[in-house]
Amino acid sequence: MKQSRPRVILMNAILQIPTTESVKAACERFDRENELIEQTLSELFQQYPRNDDLRHVLLKVVAVNALYHTCIYALDTVARHIYAHGAEIDAALAVGSHEIVDKIAKVRVQGKVHNFFSFATKYCSWHQPEKYHIYDSRVDSYLWNLQQQNAFTAAFHHPHLWDYPKFHNIVVTFRDAHGLSTFTFKEIDKFLYLQGEPTFIPVPDEPQPGVGAFDFFPMQEFVAE
Repeated sequence: MKQSRPRVILMNAILQIPTTESVKAACERFDRENELIEQTLSELFQQYPRNDDLRHVLLKVVAVNALYHTCIYALDTVARHIYAHGAEIDAALAVGSHEIVDKIAKVRVQGKVHNFFSFATKYCSWHQPEKYHIYDSRVDSYLWNLQQQNAFTAAFHHPHLWDYPKFHNIVVTFRDAHGLSTFTFKEIDKFLYLQGEPTFIPVPDEPQPGVGAFDFFPMQEFVAE
């Protein structure tokens, strides 16, 4: 069955330049509105920090997928993929390797490799929230439209947001360029998530073949050899 992935577009709005006050306000609002979800995921990942037990991996995959709305239906396949590379993933997460995001994201399902990019960033972030920024369509649209309105870095092309090391560097540059270096990665993530909400709306895109991944943007598939 073909699925449509949502995108978001700017609705003729002027984005406000981020400030310390606006980030603090966003964090307070996010915490009020998402307290139960955040506490649940925090407790789960603290209880099962490693990826060497398939049951625990599946619990974490299901929880992130359900509570962070990544819309992946091949949950068992994704969990087995992570478990199969568990030792490599755990070692990479411990040092904050950006390349491991790609390893988690690329999953072979029914003969094709699907790129569950948004899910992978969230999965890594919940293991190491101060080493991994979260990507989703809201963050994508906010950062790209802010760059068009008031460029905060010269080294920024839209496809860079879909390359995790480059995406991470863009978010760090965004933070530093606006004098927000006192905030943690997690706090910046909360701000970026909420900034995508009031001035953007979902619009349909071309149908895409594959297994879920509505919250991941853009869709990428690689035909198996």
